[in-house]
Amino acid sequence: MVNADAPPGWRPRSLRAQGLRLAAFEAGATAGPPVLLLHGLGHWTQAAWDRLVVRLDPALRYVAFDLPGSGASEKADARYDPAFFRDVLDEVVAQLGAPQIALVGHSLGGQVAADYAGTHPERVDRLALVAPAGFAHPRRHVALALVARLARPLFLRRPRTGQVAATLRGSVLDPSVLDAAVIARAHALADERAFREAFARVYAAGLPALVSANRRRATHAVYARYRGPVLCAWGRADRYLPIAALAVVQRVYPQASTLVLEHSGHLPMVEEPEPLAAVLRAFLAP
Repeated sequence: MVNADAPPGWRPRSLRAQGLRLAAFEAGATAGPPVLLLHGLGHWTQAAWDRLVVRLDPALRYVAFDLPGSGASEKADARYDPAFFRDVLDEVVAQLGAPQIALVGHSLGGQVAADYAGTHPERVDRLALVAPAGFAHPRRHVALALVARLARPLFLRRPRTGQVAATLRGSVLDPSVLDAAVIARAHALADERAFREAFARVYAAGLPALVSANRRRATHAVYARYRGPVLCAWGRADRYLPIAALAVVQRVYPQASTLVLEHSGHLPMVEEPEPLAAVLRAFLAP
């Protein structure tokens, strides 16, 4: 049952979008404009945000949910393309009861946040991106997207023993920061065919932007419609989305302030939560 056991530090709440039950949680204040936290592909709320949210200003209201296809949220037979996630976020925001929100997104969540802010700039007060997808286009991602689009059965096979743990270790500079419970939960998710299907569809949906410069320019033009405050943080040692893409973020958002985490890979909110939280506290301050 979704939200049957909210973890320490989080309050369960009810959210639905696109007909799906979402595992959703709140932390901090119980009222006020929300700060909406969006995790990355293959992650879930607690794995992404536990170490960060306890270091943020407790006077603010934080709302997080497992994206459809991830964590404890329902895993729909859906396209998992930008339009799908945009519609999900649109319905979630409508349920939060605030005219404006702040968005904090990591990896895929950063891409979803940037797309939503560009599509609905009047609804977004601040936009914080942590190693966001949608700006870097590594060859590895192109290859995965091609497999997901053209050879789906290969993508849907259960991962080999140790493969999930190896992928997680590759996402950080120092593997000792990874909690054993997080690794175990990631293995359990990877055993779910519906999770693997959602994972594959995210990659397949991303193929056009990965291989077409025209599509990327059009996508970035949408992102650039948001002209409010932007913060972008990136781990110096990110192997999955190289920090070179930070220059692309700065071209899309000339107003952006940036933070480079020198001792982080792709998960700076896990590896260096304190310096990231310090900058976010100032950025999110009313």
